[in-house]
Amino acid sequence: MLYSFHLKLTLAIFCIIFFHSALTDDYKILDKIVATAEKDVITESEIRNEILNNLEIKDLSKIPTSDLKKIRTDVLKKLIEKKVILQYAESINLLPSQQEIEMVVSNIASNNNITIEELKKEITNDGLSFEEFKNDLRYKLTIQKIKDREIMPYINISEYEIDGWIKNKQKNSENEFKIFHILLKQDNPNKDKAIKEIKSIKNNIDFSEIATKYSDGPNALNGGELGWKKIQDLPEIFADFILQAKPGEISGFIESPNGSHVLLVEDIKTSQQEKILVRQYKFQQILLKNSSIVDNIELENKLKNINNLVSDGLEFSEAVKRYSDDQFNIDPKKLEWINYNNLLPEFRLNLSEYPKKDIIGPFKTEMGWHLVKIYDFREQDFTNEAEKQTAKIEIARNKTEIRFKDWIDALIKNSKIKYFED
Repeated sequence: MLYSFHLKLTLAIFCIIFFHSALTDDYKILDKIVATAEKDVITESEIRNEILNNLEIKDLSKIPTSDLKKIRTDVLKKLIEKKVILQYAESINLLPSQQEIEMVVSNIASNNNITIEELKKEITNDGLSFEEFKNDLRYKLTIQKIKDREIMPYINISEYEIDGWIKNKQKNSENEFKIFHILLKQDNPNKDKAIKEIKSIKNNIDFSEIATKYSDGPNALNGGELGWKKIQDLPEIFADFILQAKPGEISGFIESPNGSHVLLVEDIKTSQQEKILVRQYKFQQILLKNSSIVDNIELENKLKNINNLVSDGLEFSEAVKRYSDDQFNIDPKKLEWINYNNLLPEFRLNLSEYPKKDIIGPFKTEMGWHLVKIYDFREQDFTNEAEKQTAKIEIARNKTEIRFKDWIDALIKNSKIKYFED
């Protein structure tokens, strides 16, 4: 009986509070669940906030109903994707750490030459809370991690694709070509005679004379000269020849519905591409690794003594065999070129003593103590290799974006999505 009395009293108090709230301005309708995506829910307020943030407006009533319905559908789809992706990333331990996020925030501030506090202020002034900003960063980092782990490693790129990318880049380059042009239309009465003379052309003077004499092109009276042109300003059928041509080179007959074309590339203005030179060394080293038993002073003194032995006539390669903890390059005849950029910072700093010295050290790195003998040095032109690497990265990125869309579709298809509205 006592329990029943307390229950009735509680219900009575609840009803009084409920009806009082309903009569005040503080009364709000409970947020509506629109959909569930696996373990997460999507609410009406989430959709509304997302629309407001994306459109940067404060009043949805100004948007036509038909437009708002489409926007709402798109936003709901994106929210479902986001929920499912974040849950998937969490399940395979791929979510970015707080430290990673803070590092990105710091980099953004640094790249814009402002402090983190100034960055926070700018974000707030744009109508976004700093926490929302970091959540957006977290999602973008998650997407990138998924692409890097789930998609990128499985993408194959052929040499044909790389060559095509480079060729396409050349088409959009700033190079200019001084072009002379002969057009022989199908109904040209002197076509056979012109073809015979064209085949005997030896220089640009011959070319201009024959163009003036036989060409049906608009620049015939000017010796067929088209002037300086970028490749994108010329018909596409000319591109294959022009991009491969050397100054003074004349094409074969290029056929088109308009007739037969012959081109002369008299000169080329090349946009200056900075060469990428990589310093490379051939060297051996004696490495004494860090030890919990032997202190740094003792290791350094040991290398000094070894250096004295080398100075007294001991072959460096023999000293490597006897004393080095690193037995990787023990034969000086089989040394490979090592890129300067691939070396530890302390290593790079000490190599600057070459060619004044060919034996450098002892010096310390995180690996231990080193004594190095340099056998050879060169600067290798890596411009073409760098261009190929750039092409490979860009192609991989483009393919990743395409496959990522399919990946998301498959993930959504295999996820439990439920809608609670028409």
